Amino acid sequence: MRRDARLFLLLLAAALGGCASTQARRPTAIVELPPPPDKQWQRLIVAEDADRLGAFATLWSAALAAAKPRFASALAREGALLDPGRALAHPALPPGSYRCRVVKLGGEGRRVPAYRTFPATFCYVGGESEGQSFTKQTGTERPSGWLYPDDGNRFVFLGAYGLGDARAPIYGAVPAQSALGVVERIGPFRWRLTLAPSDKSALLTVYEVIPVPAEFQLAEGK
Repeated sequence: MRRDARLFLLLLAAALGGCASTQARRPTAIVELPPPPDKQWQRLIVAEDADRLGAFATLWSAALAAAKPRFASALAREGALLDPGRALAHPALPPGSYRCRVVKLGGEGRRVPAYRTFPATFCYVGGESEGQSFTKQTGTERPSGWLYPDDGNRFVFLGAYGLGDARAPIYGAVPAQSALGVVERIGPFRWRLTLAPSDKSALLTVYEVIPVPAEFQLAEGK
């Protein structure tokens, strides 16, 4: 082989080796996915409530079926609030004051309408070191408890109902007063808390949760 041909092959091999070395050293992007949320509620929920939480889809179907024959127009006007498939990402409720309008679906006995709505009352979402709390401050029905991340589309609410002027007990202390629910975001600045009452006053109680305007919010720490 001629000297110039051998020199060409040596230079070509060196160039190819350099390309391979450059490719080997090329930086690569490493994307770290956020860890899945700690589903703390699974360690706290009682067995009976776990079964009811697992049956929420069935409760939605039964509640809407009970109300549709007589209240179809009213259900349609509620829009996303009563759409069980409406659950948007980023469901966390920012701390602050909210207006909570109550809608009850289904009920025990023929004298109880399958669709009932009540004027909005006040609720408060707190951000404490222990987690995020939810308290309905006014009205005859006053659940209070904690919100726990579940997945990308909902939080699980575990709490209890306050009766009369008494404060609500902690979750699970008085089974007859326990409150179980799910928080979902259903639109811009619009959430719902869906509760499954254990007293059969309704198949589902749905709170439409909308922030109080900024000028009427309580100052933090008050």
